[in-house]
Amino acid sequence: MKYNLYNTLLVVCFFLVSFANSQSVINLNAEEFKALLLTESSVLLDVRTPEETSSGQLENASTINFYDSDFESKLRLIQKNKSVFVYCRSGSRSSKAAKLLIELGQYKVFNLNGGIGAWRKSGFQVTKPSDLQDDSIQSLTTTEFKSLLQTNKLVLADFHTQWCVPCKNLVPIIEELEIEFVESTTFLRIDVDSSKALSDAYEVVAVPTLLLFKNTELIWSNTGFMNKEELRSVLLQYR
Repeated sequence: MKYNLYNTLLVVCFFLVSFANSQSVINLNAEEFKALLLTESSVLLDVRTPEETSSGQLENASTINFYDSDFESKLRLIQKNKSVFVYCRSGSRSSKAAKLLIELGQYKVFNLNGGIGAWRKSGFQVTKPSDLQDDSIQSLTTTEFKSLLQTNKLVLADFHTQWCVPCKNLVPIIEELEIEFVESTTFLRIDVDSSKALSDAYEVVAVPTLLLFKNTELIWSNTGFMNKEELRSVLLQYR
C-alpha cells in the first residue's frame, strides 16, 4: 500500500504539536506510526505473547507479555522521559497498555491501530526477535550486594532486564569493558525483575540503570543506554 510521505509527515507534525500539552494516548495508523517512530527518541514496545512475537516483530522492540502477572511493574521500569510506541496483534491489548502507561506517568504514548496486522498489511517489514541474552545476569539480595561492594576495586552495577532492548544493547559493551578494566573494576549485572528489594533500596526506577561505587559509596549513576566510549570515559575518570 503506497502512501504520500509528505502528507504523512504533515500529520506527524500536527500530532507532535497537539500532543505537547496532552496526557492522553494518541492512536496512529501504520503509516503515521512508522513515520513518527523515526522522528522520536523512544521506546518501541510489543505487548504480545512469546508465541506471537516468535513469528516476527517490529525491529528493536522491547517485549513485555500483556498477560504476565507482573506486567504493570515491568511497565514502571520504562524511562518516563521517553515516548513509548506500543503495539500488539490487533490493537486491543496495546490500547489498554497505552492507557496504563499514561496512568503511570509516561511522557508520551502512541498506540498502533490495528496492531502488527495493520503494519504488515501496509507492506512494512517485521524481523525475528533478538536472541541476545545476558548469561551473567544475577538475582541478588541487598545483603549479598553490599557484601560484593566490600572491595578495593570500583564496582559498576548494571541494573537491567532481559526484555529491554537498550539493556540488551549494553550487554556486549559491558562484556568488552569488563575485559579492559579487569584489574580496576568489578562488574555486576543485576536482574531488576528478580531483585526487587535491591532495586528499591537503590531507587532504581527505570532500566537500564548504571551505578558506580568506590569504597562502598555511590559516586556516579546513569539511567539509559550509553555507548562504549561514554562509559569507558567514566571508568577512566574514577579509576
